[in-house]
Amino acid sequence: MNTTVNQIDVAEKEAKVLNSFANALLKAAESNNQQEKLLAIDHNLKLWVEIETSLKSAKNLLPDEVKKNLFKLADFVKYLTMSKGINMTKEDFKSLANINNQISMGIQESVKNNLAAEEAFSLLKCAMDLTKAKEKSNAGELAKALDNNMKLWVYIKTLANSKNNKIPEEIRGNLTKLADYVSQKTIEVGQNINNVNAKALDSMINTNLQISEGLMSKQLQSLKK
Repeated sequence: MNTTVNQIDVAEKEAKVLNSFANALLKAAESNNQQEKLLAIDHNLKLWVEIETSLKSAKNLLPDEVKKNLFKLADFVKYLTMSKGINMTKEDFKSLANINNQISMGIQESVKNNLAAEEAFSLLKCAMDLTKAKEKSNAGELAKALDNNMKLWVYIKTLANSKNNKIPEEIRGNLTKLADYVSQKTIEVGQNINNVNAKALDSMINTNLQISEGLMSKQLQSLKK
């Protein structure tokens, strides 16, 4: 889960740098200063070389199709920069800036979609584990399932309250409340694990299922756009 949080941070940083370099390219497009033009295209070229390197990392969360398209864009950026250099036209500079801005938005959206799918699956799995442990009346399995579910909700709460998170304030508040509710119910069930409060446990399971369904529904809607 920490790896996922790190990937979000990386995506946020890449998006900001892409936007920053896009602005530098747009400024250079209108400038007669050769040094300013050279610095703008040099920094942008180095950025795309770094992006290309990160795409080859096994830890990269982006889908294969997105990676493939980014590799093509990296090749285009390198070709245009190396072949024309500071002799690029205004339209060339604007084209590179537009690529940066579009990819900045795309990177963030792709990471969020993958995150939604991962969280939905994790919530569903925890709900299934809790259900199985309940049906078996197995205290050991239930304790493990409760612990895993608790860790997942602590992660969700941490993610929701992250300063870099773009989740609307109302949704953040709801997720935080749900995480606190799950924590309360976990303690309640865990205190008497050999004589489980079935109502409290069912409530936790239903919470997971509902949030999982909501995340998957939003992801499907985004894919249809």
